[in-house]
Amino acid sequence: MAIEAAFDVSGERFPLACVFEELADATVELDRIVPTNGETIPYFWLGDPNVESFDPNAVSHPDLRAISVVETVGEEALVRVEWDPDRKNLLTVLLESPVVLVSAVGTRRRWSFEIRGDDREALAAFQSACREAAIPIDLTRLQPLSSRTDESDALTPAQREAVLLTYECGYFDSPRQATQAELAAELDITRQSVSSRLQRGLRRLVGNTMFD
Repeated sequence: MAIEAAFDVSGERFPLACVFEELADATVELDRIVPTNGETIPYFWLGDPNVESFDPNAVSHPDLRAISVVETVGEEALVRVEWDPDRKNLLTVLLESPVVLVSAVGTRRRWSFEIRGDDREALAAFQSACREAAIPIDLTRLQPLSSRTDESDALTPAQREAVLLTYECGYFDSPRQATQAELAAELDITRQSVSSRLQRGLRRLVGNTMFD
């Protein structure tokens, strides 16, 4: 039976953590294309209201050989990255394991991954490989592929966190029980980033739940 799993990794444990040195409130989403030349996930999307100020030359990491912006579209930038093939990290463990990467979204505080395996043995092999590479992962979901729902993928982790906190703090109440500045302080991001995550998150919620 095919199995899907989700797990989290602390932000500093992933090589692209260096991006947040330039844009602390950004969201990074790995692009799920299948490269024809065997490269290791060569693209990712960088989302931030100030994404045009991102300077790839200002970031560096031992696992990265090169990084460049391909194109900026609104508040997102498509970024190309060349990894050092001789360095061992979570991505190389994923590619060498019998699992498929479904999605990967990260913020400065944490990364959330979704993977799929043909059976439980495939996921067990991946977990074992992570332990051998001293990569701590926090499993958050394990379910048969048949129980997957589209709604669970409606929001990125950063958007979900912002929307849930906004609801819990009474931002949607009348009168409001919290301001965007207070939410920003709770999330340790800027007020502008709170506004952006709420706008994009609510748009995705409506688009995924109320329209075909």
